[in-house]
Amino acid sequence: MVFGVLADTQRPLVPAEISALKRAFQGVDAILHAGPVGDLKVVEQLKTLAPTRAVCASAEPAEVRSELYIRQSWKQNSLTLGLMHGYGKPQNLKAWLLSQFEEGVPDVIVYGANFEPYSRQVGSTFFFNPGSFSGRKPEGQIGWTLPRVGLLFLQGRKVDGQPGISL
Repeated sequence: MVFGVLADTQRPLVPAEISALKRAFQGVDAILHAGPVGDLKVVEQLKTLAPTRAVCASAEPAEVRSELYIRQSWKQNSLTLGLMHGYGKPQNLKAWLLSQFEEGVPDVIVYGANFEPYSRQVGSTFFFNPGSFSGRKPEGQIGWTLPRVGLLFLQGRKVDGQPGISL
């Protein structure tokens, strides 16, 4: 299974961005949005490309917070996946994310906080961050960069990812 992953859209997508996502996510089985979406229209736009799961971040408009969960957890074949934006400083972020899933530690956590592209197994959990779609650089870096997305690959219990794909 292949997931197209993005975070930090902040607003509805313009046609050029939708076209770029269509190319980047060609052939994906589903899309995961790790927040903030900025507007519920983003979720509808992504659903035209592939089935989509999305979570909200802390500073979303009330309309978004009322429709999207802060976190989601589900079984995907033999793996438990967790999806959450996340909050806090990079040093403690992974430990904090692990503590947020009361139903048990997921095998994979997809998150968007701090906008640093990341794809790595840490202990029993694989962490994946696609980078910032809006072009924000990781926390502590100044300036902007090209929009970034990622691809997350699941094959049985094997997990791999390609974060930071520039559009």
